[in-house]
Amino acid sequence: MREGRAGIVRWGAAVITTATVIAVAAVASLFAAHVSDRTRDREAKAQTVAAATRLERQVDHYVEALRGVAAWLRTEGWPSRAEYQRYADALAVRPRYPGIQVVGAAQFVDGSARAVFSRRTATDLAAARQGYPAFRIRPSGTGVALPITYVDPVGGNEAAVGFDLLSEPRRRSAALAARDLGVPRLTAPTKLVQETGRQHGALVMVPVYRTTTTPATAAARREAFTGVVYAAFRMGDLAEGALGADADRLQLDDIGATAAPATSPDALYAPAAAAGGTPERAELSMQGRRWLVRFAAAPNLGPLTQYGPLALAIGGAAVAVLAGALLLALTSARTRARVLAVSMTAELHSVTDTATDAIVTVDHTGSVTAWNRGAARLFGVEPAGILGAPVDRVIPGGLPALTDGPEAASPHPDPTIELDATSADGSELHLEASVSTWKSPRGLFATAILRDVTERRRAEAEIRRTNDLLEGVLRGATECAIIGCDATGQITVFNEGAHRMLGYRAEEVIGTSVLDALHDPAEMAAVAHELGVESAADIFPVLLRDGLPSTREWTFVRSDGYKLPVLLTVTSLRNVDGTVEGHIGIAFDLTEAHRLERERARLANRFEQLVDCSGEGIYGLDQDDRITFVNRQAARSLGWDVEELLGRVAHEVLHHHLPDGSPYPAEDCPIARTIAGGSTNRVDSEVFWRRDGTPLAVEYVAAPLRRDGQIEGAVVTFADITDRKRTEQALKDAVAGLREIDQVRTDLVSTVSHELRTPLTSISGYLELLLDGDVGPITPAQAQMVQVAHRSSQRLLLLVEDLLTLSRIDAGVFRVRQDEVDLTPLLDAAVGAIRPLALSKNITLTCDVPADVGVVRGDAAHLDRALLNLLSNAVKFTPGGGAVTLAGRRVGDEVVITVADTGIGIPADEQSRLFDRFFRSSNAMDEAIQGTGLGLSIVRTIVEHHGGRIGAESELGTGTTFTLTLPVHAAVRV
Repeated sequence: MREGRAGIVRWGAAVITTATVIAVAAVASLFAAHVSDRTRDREAKAQTVAAATRLERQVDHYVEALRGVAAWLRTEGWPSRAEYQRYADALAVRPRYPGIQVVGAAQFVDGSARAVFSRRTATDLAAARQGYPAFRIRPSGTGVALPITYVDPVGGNEAAVGFDLLSEPRRRSAALAARDLGVPRLTAPTKLVQETGRQHGALVMVPVYRTTTTPATAAARREAFTGVVYAAFRMGDLAEGALGADADRLQLDDIGATAAPATSPDALYAPAAAAGGTPERAELSMQGRRWLVRFAAAPNLGPLTQYGPLALAIGGAAVAVLAGALLLALTSARTRARVLAVSMTAELHSVTDTATDAIVTVDHTGSVTAWNRGAARLFGVEPAGILGAPVDRVIPGGLPALTDGPEAASPHPDPTIELDATSADGSELHLEASVSTWKSPRGLFATAILRDVTERRRAEAEIRRTNDLLEGVLRGATECAIIGCDATGQITVFNEGAHRMLGYRAEEVIGTSVLDALHDPAEMAAVAHELGVESAADIFPVLLRDGLPSTREWTFVRSDGYKLPVLLTVTSLRNVDGTVEGHIGIAFDLTEAHRLERERARLANRFEQLVDCSGEGIYGLDQDDRITFVNRQAARSLGWDVEELLGRVAHEVLHHHLPDGSPYPAEDCPIARTIAGGSTNRVDSEVFWRRDGTPLAVEYVAAPLRRDGQIEGAVVTFADITDRKRTEQALKDAVAGLREIDQVRTDLVSTVSHELRTPLTSISGYLELLLDGDVGPITPAQAQMVQVAHRSSQRLLLLVEDLLTLSRIDAGVFRVRQDEVDLTPLLDAAVGAIRPLALSKNITLTCDVPADVGVVRGDAAHLDRALLNLLSNAVKFTPGGGAVTLAGRRVGDEVVITVADTGIGIPADEQSRLFDRFFRSSNAMDEAIQGTGLGLSIVRTIVEHHGGRIGAESELGTGTTFTLTLPVHAAVRV
């Protein structure tokens, strides 16, 4: 009876205990479920914000790439297509910025310049040989245009070339907004002109100005605007580039411009089969547009958070049952205690096997005694393959808790440590381990709970590498100041460049100074007033409120009080939820730039004064043939005021017709060729047209204007040659008259010479008969007189022959035969013919010619005449007792013949005229030596007609040497 009551009490206590534990477990399970739901919501929102941030970061990367292209264009000017392609290849935008369909540029074109721009661009595209299609601005029109002229890649984007961005409302709105605001702008959803499917797309545009910095006002920006660079992308490509495999969870809508109220959603991206999941929304504002991001999040909550409530309920029930059983067992016999121990051991094994962490137990020898499923997954080794084996198979050196010896029975002094291990496939693992030691009757054991921290270590190493890189950049950027501050304005970064620029040391300002203290207080007060803020501390938050960097000139104050002009770009630093954590500024010293600008202005003013003082007209042109500067002389000559000509198309105003009044096509104009090809052109056969429509005869020179090797335009210098043209015409008339007179003279000389030669030949022949005694004996006195008459008739015959030769030369009928002439006998014969004359004057005549001096092609009679002329001159101008030498030698493919004398020589200042007609040296005339001055002129003509050349060297009072060179077997002129 007593035993029955005890049993009832034991069972009642067990039941009450079990019910109480179950109730507590149920309450804990409900609380865990609430916590799990909140965790799921937070994770879904975080994934949506992360997706939006990655989209924003992707577009920001596009913008940074475009800013680099725009800076290149501002610095270098608009390049040729070939140069742009080389730059684009080096930039490698598409591989580096996934999602971009095309990177291109569009130039702003005034309506009046459309035709010229189209022709010039078409020529450049054809010359580039990059696969560009034939160029024309589409759609056609007469107003201003912003046609796409550069694309990369060309293949697949041919349809975009020539498309006018101002012709379509959404592209026009973004382009004009970028121009007026000076910042990048996105278009509303649009279909790309090269799109063949159904994807929506968008363009992000960055303005390009002709100034090196963005102008301060909208009016100035419009004046300096030259075009845009843009990136076109399809929204599907953007989503895949930013989100990868998660792109199918995204839905994206455009809800209007940033500064305007939200509009009804305009679909940007909606995949055909969006993945399921919890829908979350986030709004994204960037580059002037607002996007609604809807992301089907898939929270990764982990086994504990996801299955915790259920596990807690089941575990609580199990624990309740175990607690009841334990209570019942405690009141049972010893055998029932053993059963309970076995049951709890099995439960412990079940818990360790379901744990996600690796749990490993080793004995004092380092052998594995327990190895759960988490350890099998981590190391890739099943329990059967490791139990009983040394643990250093996977953890070299074993568990540190046992390395101090088997007597270490207390917990390890550092229970959480990091270990290096090796998985079954040989890969290295970095583990975080919680180790504890315990004793049992079987000895000392150590149990470790292991977690894989390999990825965390890799991330930490990447963070360290990035920090080292940033630190290296800060140290190496000595030419610019990099200054960072937190949200309160306290300086946190101050690099070596800032120290060099401002004189402060980093330790003096970091954590102690406010960024505003580096600025000129008066300037900061003026800017604060301009922005309508109360204090200088509010300036940068206002300038950066739209999320875009602020770039403008500021004045810094150095540590020594010197005020320094700088170009400062400030960017906000934001955390993942968009909160501003601080700012980073990069400043460049503008002192030298300002000095150069002042020097440029001074030189420009000096240039303008010099140009205005010039007696010639001067004006400059840009690439579109528009007048960029003009001096007063040019304006006066053409009947315009200087201001009226500036900006006008020069060809249309000044050069529109030819001298005969016919239209002058612009593409045929030498000035246009100078601008297009870079050649310098001089023209004196055209006219410029005055304002009143009258022509002005001019001589002009068009020269290219270059900067860094690129043609920027041309400068034209012209002079009024009206009087010169009149003079030239008068000279032409006079020359025509003189030519007519000269022809009459030539005809007269030829006629008279022919008429004189016949009687002179008869006279000479009869005189020879008298001298020979053929007509009877004559007295010595008579013979002397006949000899004088005979020599005079011979001299007259030579003169007549020279005049006839000159007449043939002038008439262009002088001819030479083409025979093979052996020079050796020819030279010997010439010496023999002159020898009697030399002997009569007691002059030594020497001939030094080898037997094989050479054979030439030519006319033996003319060559003999030339040699006789040179030899007779040498004898004639050499006093008695002198010497004359004829020499010949072969030099390569030429024969060189020299005639040297020891005569009176020729004055140095007269030697250049030696071969002129009728020239006689002054000393020859002083010596009363007879001659006509025609012989050497005829000799030179004979030599040149044989393909040779002749020259002379002479020294006054010493003698003269003539050198005659003839080609061997050379063809002669006929």
